[in-house]
Amino acid sequence: MVAKRNSARIAGITILIMAAVASFTYGYIHNSLVDPNHPETTVSQLRASTWLFRTEIVGWHFILLCDVVVAWALYKFFKDENQQLSQITAVLRLIYAAVLGGAVFKLISILRIINGGEGIAPELADQQMLSFLKSFESTWSFGLIIFGFHLLLLGFLALQSKAIHFFWGVLLILAALSYITIHSSKIGFPEFEGPIKTAEMILSLPMAFGEVGFAVWLIIRGGKPNMKINEALQNS
Repeated sequence: MVAKRNSARIAGITILIMAAVASFTYGYIHNSLVDPNHPETTVSQLRASTWLFRTEIVGWHFILLCDVVVAWALYKFFKDENQQLSQITAVLRLIYAAVLGGAVFKLISILRIINGGEGIAPELADQQMLSFLKSFESTWSFGLIIFGFHLLLLGFLALQSKAIHFFWGVLLILAALSYITIHSSKIGFPEFEGPIKTAEMILSLPMAFGEVGFAVWLIIRGGKPNMKINEALQNS
């Protein structure tokens, strides 16, 4: 029970830290540097704010490390209830982390171009930077589809658990379906960028609150004895 409680705390705390870092790394830095509607402005800002762009890349590496820790901690937390499903869930998160790593490598390539590396002719450098940036977005979107399936299985694990309220399982599944739908649409139907962005804004709350809310539950309640089960055992 102590080991399960520790795993819950590690998973929950790491998810919250990762969410905060992601908000700063992508929500602030990336979105302040990248203007999808003005490529020239994006290239100019990337070149002018190299130190900020480096900070973003460092942030992504930290997020990758957190994903590995969360995959391990959630496996340890759920393995006694369904080891096989827990293993698959953890593997999916590790695959997502690997795909994200491939996406981050595109950002590193942009940094190399800015620093004069990659052996690209100066007149083609800006175009190549935008190409790498687009590749980062599409690769990460593909990774988030895998992440959605990870959340889907995590939701099933939560629903199977007698110690976890069904609300968290339902919320995780809702978040999972939102991730899968939005990012599959981004890759499969890029011509509907406007409606997809609108749908993403609508679904952003369940997408964000699904895992983050569950992380708070893990910190507060995860691995603690279930009072109702204990009372039933005492009265039997």
